[in-house]
Amino acid sequence: MAKGMSKTLATEIASRTLEVTSPMNRAIALSATLRRHGFDPVIADQPEHPIERAELIVWLLATYAREE
Repeated sequence: MAKGMSKTLATEIASRTLEVTSPMNRAIALSATLRRHGFDPVIADQPEHPIERAELIVWLLATYAREE
């Protein structure tokens, strides 16, 4: 069974990712954080445009939801 992402973890990852000032470095920060928490950052394309916290949370939950 694949690991699912909780709303709390998605919120934490989104908040920390968006703390990175440079949008170009956010993708790197997001990938590193996902790996650190045991998620594969390669399974889906990351959002490319500047994204807001709520949108990033929804994207994380949709991308890394537990498959049942």
